[in-house]
Amino acid sequence: MKRSCSISVLLLCGLLMLSLCGVVLCSCDGRHHVEGVTWQAPDDKVMPLAFRDNEDMPAYAKRWRMPEGFLGFPARWNEKVKAYLERSIETKTEELKRSMSQHLSAVPGSPEHRRAGVRAQSDRLSLANLMERSRMGDYLVFRRPKDLPDHLVWQDGADEPELGSPEARKGGTLRLPLQRSFPNTLRPFGPNSNNATRRYVYDDIDLPLVRIHPGTGHLIPGTADRWAVSPDNRTVYFHIDPKASFSNGRRLTSRDYICSLFVRTSTFAEEPFYGSYYMGNFARITVYGDEYLAVTLNAPRPYAPVYASIPACCTSFYAEFGPDYTTRYLWRVAPTTGAYTILPDGLNMGRSMVLSRVKDWWAADRKFTRHSCNVDNIVYLFVTETSKVRELFRIGRLDVFSARDADVWYEGMEIDPVYRGLIQRVRFNNIWPRNCFGWHLNVSKPPFNNRDVRLGFHHALNVQSVINTVFRGDYSRLGSYFSGFGKYTDTGIRALPFSPEKARRYFARAGYTEEADDGILCKPDGTRLQVVVSSRIDSLYANCMNMLREDAAKCGLDLRLEQMDDTVFYLKVKEKKHSAAIFSWGFSPPLPDASAFFLSEYAVKEDGTPLPGTNNITATASPELDAAILDCRMATTEQEMVEAQYRVQRLIADTAAWVPGWTTSYWRFAQWRWLRWPDTPECRFCPPRYYDPLDSHLYWIDEDIKRETLEARTGGGSFPESQIDVPLPEAQATPPEPQS
Repeated sequence: MKRSCSISVLLLCGLLMLSLCGVVLCSCDGRHHVEGVTWQAPDDKVMPLAFRDNEDMPAYAKRWRMPEGFLGFPARWNEKVKAYLERSIETKTEELKRSMSQHLSAVPGSPEHRRAGVRAQSDRLSLANLMERSRMGDYLVFRRPKDLPDHLVWQDGADEPELGSPEARKGGTLRLPLQRSFPNTLRPFGPNSNNATRRYVYDDIDLPLVRIHPGTGHLIPGTADRWAVSPDNRTVYFHIDPKASFSNGRRLTSRDYICSLFVRTSTFAEEPFYGSYYMGNFARITVYGDEYLAVTLNAPRPYAPVYASIPACCTSFYAEFGPDYTTRYLWRVAPTTGAYTILPDGLNMGRSMVLSRVKDWWAADRKFTRHSCNVDNIVYLFVTETSKVRELFRIGRLDVFSARDADVWYEGMEIDPVYRGLIQRVRFNNIWPRNCFGWHLNVSKPPFNNRDVRLGFHHALNVQSVINTVFRGDYSRLGSYFSGFGKYTDTGIRALPFSPEKARRYFARAGYTEEADDGILCKPDGTRLQVVVSSRIDSLYANCMNMLREDAAKCGLDLRLEQMDDTVFYLKVKEKKHSAAIFSWGFSPPLPDASAFFLSEYAVKEDGTPLPGTNNITATASPELDAAILDCRMATTEQEMVEAQYRVQRLIADTAAWVPGWTTSYWRFAQWRWLRWPDTPECRFCPPRYYDPLDSHLYWIDEDIKRETLEARTGGGSFPESQIDVPLPEAQATPPEPQS
């Protein structure tokens, strides 16, 4: 009887677990059609027509179907933009009056006079730009293909060199580790979507309208097969490749770019970034039929086609878009225009996800993509412990293992499979922009709302000692927040050196004038100089912080570390509830863009309290920095862009809200010898404009070599020990001139 009861209890527990799993993969109403990864987008016909019969719209637009709620959206959005421009013109006019008054009243040649002059000039240019946009009229415009301007000069990038190797073989599975916690959503936008996993599922997979050739830095096709730029270098015309489609087989058309604007800026998306993104970067979007799209930038800028490449979304996928979007679409996998997607059986909650190559991918035989995306499946295993990752790699359960850390690269690779040539070590030098790794300080709350404390904190961190000891001098110290952008990076910016004397001087200016028995500084009221640094769980960070803590104590600073799960940490930082955080954003070429990270509008609300959910995680609100960022947006020449970028980077350094961490000019990893790379005159191993060469998807699995290697491993065989060193091509070390 007791055994029967136990079995019944176990069965009941099993059923409860299955029910809980169902809750995880379904939205709140529990219906089958709202399941997560198993859900399939319905046919277009379930959606209502996008426009009323009596609306004056071209015939192609009259055939469009859109998610519920789109009806009337173009008119609403145009009115919203019109109101935004009117408010902005009024506000900017007042700001211009103030900045001009401050400029006139300040002592000529003084810092205040210079800052006010910069603000006045920026305000004047910004106001002129806003007024020009207002005169243009509607933001969203629908025209007929015959209305396209005459004499457009179309480009297609056909003269650029091939990517990858014709020897690449299709097939096989690549197994990679992700040393982070499992994401809490697969939505590409909305709350918590900007997590570290999104790039593997969407950002590095989706094809934009145009791309930058990673070898030459010139433009090549994406989902557009050709493009043209207006004489004033503001409007970019795109012809969407007729073959372009999403991973679910739906054809890509101009409708999908308008739907993307609709869903991303909706209040249902709970995504404040995109409203500012569309309004702040683009003056107009014009549709000229299903295959033609024109995007007008706010101002001329280098690489205009890149910055005019607005995102698309599969319209039918958002057929059920509505107030419950954030829960209904929590685990639905958005279709991509790239070669990979997560299939219904590709998600093992909390443990792994599998990206599978899209059957009959539309770009499989296209130049620049035909020799890429060769493996059938990419398996990502979520394993947080480095020791476990290392062991899984050693026994052949993983194909690649990151070896950037010195102890891994040196002692960690002193293993038998390396000696026997079964595993190869690779050092890949690159020119990709570096991540802004470092300590992001929250200036909206004590103690870092005091700039003297921030400056003292800079001098109290002995980062160079960590580089010399932990990384054995292989790493270097970051300087500018935007390093690695070639001519656009101000290499004259240097991190403040470790100095107990200077640290204590700044701390004293902030009021920390007393010293406790343990040497930690305090204010006269007893407030202790203690800083809690938040980070994700990482033993490396813990080791480094232990070293830094000892030296910080010499400066009178009590440095503490709190580590937490990736998701919890990310939420805390985005909500601006941290004091200091070990954090970094990933950047992409061609130009730095400080807007999302430092504009005041992303820092605080109108009442002055921190604005949660934005990428301005330091809560920096500086009128001078705002003006410099706007200057970057309005720069029309190369020289203006360089000067504006330098000014932005110097002002970021001047805020002292970010303490530069460490970086490398290379990527080091180990691989089993069956992972192969291109070796052609145009593409040696991997183009240098990749941070991690795996992002290129130019590799492939050689099943014959894999079989040979596995037989040697079990049979005691060996191959010559090898280390692949990929130098940076001298001709490619200097970025090319920007293209129109």
